[in-house]
This record gives sequence, C-alpha cells and structure tokens, in this order.
Amino acid sequence: MITGKCFCGEIHYKIEANILKSGICHCHDCQRLTGGTAWPFIVIPQESLIIQGETKEFTRLGASAKPVHVSFCGTCGSTLFGRPEIWPHIRIVGASSLDDKTLFSPDMYVWTKEAPKWTLFDPNISKFDCGSI
Repeated sequence: MITGKCFCGEIHYKIEANILKSGICHCHDCQRLTGGTAWPFIVIPQESLIIQGETKEFTRLGASAKPVHVSFCGTCGSTLFGRPEIWPHIRIVGASSLDDKTLFSPDMYVWTKEAPKWTLFDPNISKFDCGSI
C-alpha cells in the first residue's frame, strides 16, 4: 500500500498497486505548476488510486494536443495528480506527496530540453528531450 497527502493534509490518497514508472519532468508547464524546476512523478494504474478529500482540477493541452487534467489541493495548492486523456488507463502522482519518499527512484528524465541549463542529470538514468502527453 502506497500513501500520500498534500502539504496541509486536507487531501489524502492511497494506491493499491505497484508503481509502473517513475521520473522527473522538466517541461515548462510542470515547472510552473510546481513552482520549481521539475516535477518528480510516479505512474500508476488509474483504478488503483483512492482519494480522500476534494481536489480542484485544471485542464491544459499536452504536447499530444489532448487534454491533461491536473489535480491539486484547493487549500495549500499542492500539485498532486495528472490525468492525461491520451493514456486514460494511468494516473500520474506527484512523488513529493508520497508519505514514504524512499519509494521514489526515477527511471527517466523527460522534457530535458526545457530544463534549466545548470540542471545536473544522473548519467545512469534515461533522458528524453520531450514527452508525449
């Protein structure tokens, strides 16, 4: 069982599945959504996510030209979940919201071409200049 929450604790979630993929997104949208230089994330099966509390949602167009729905806490603003319509069978979860941070170990970097020039990348982790959501 994987658990997590937003910064203020108003939104809690649990995941009843294994992590499918994990990574760090450096796209400009994720930079703005998180207020940082990247968004660490895990990918899980859509049906495995159980959310307690009411999230707010913002919809943007992804690089695929299909909508990506981003859920966040309306109280503290923590970016929690992504739901890309191009991949309806998955949910993307912000790894910084995990209760056990040791569960996160990135296996890829995406949108590296939009990362700040001073970003250091682990040479043992796959890099992709862009993504597809």
